[in-house]
Amino acid sequence: MVDDGNHTFLTAELMPIHKPRNMISPTDFNCMGYAVPATIATKLANPDKAVVGIIGDGAFLMTCMEIVTASMNHIGAIFTVFNDGELSQIAQAQQVPYNRKTCTVLGVTRFEGIAQATGAEYLRIESNDEILQKLETAWDLTKQGHPVILDVHIDYSKKTRFTQGIVGTNIKRLPFAAKIRMISRALVRKVTG
Repeated sequence: MVDDGNHTFLTAELMPIHKPRNMISPTDFNCMGYAVPATIATKLANPDKAVVGIIGDGAFLMTCMEIVTASMNHIGAIFTVFNDGELSQIAQAQQVPYNRKTCTVLGVTRFEGIAQATGAEYLRIESNDEILQKLETAWDLTKQGHPVILDVHIDYSKKTRFTQGIVGTNIKRLPFAAKIRMISRALVRKVTG
């Protein structure tokens, strides 16, 4: 289960999917907030399967209180929050033409507090070395009927293939005069930025 954002494209790029219907995504990649309730519904519909939501921190903040439903109904699913403190897909798209992030910083969010407020378990991953052990703990907790918020601190300094390609795609579709204007503005911002 994925929400909309950089994590969606990282999942598509990096996660092997071996069977049909084993990855669920919003159909048009534009439904922020989709994955928390969809993860709960998927687990309800498939109680014997392991269910994981992969959610950006901005999307998670839109619907995270729905995890109360998971706690009250002993729905053991993992809500993996890719936490970088901003709306990364939008921030990267703004950084290229504007040389700044105009409206994407989320600030400090204490996901441990959200876990406490919703009755979920909380685990935090700060480095690659912790991934396997924390996932194992999370799986054990879900088998006991506990929802788990897995707070993954991620570095998006390397752009996803989607972000790398969006600028080229947008430039190709523009008329020549608009291309020149857009490229000129981007160059001026880079130089004066």
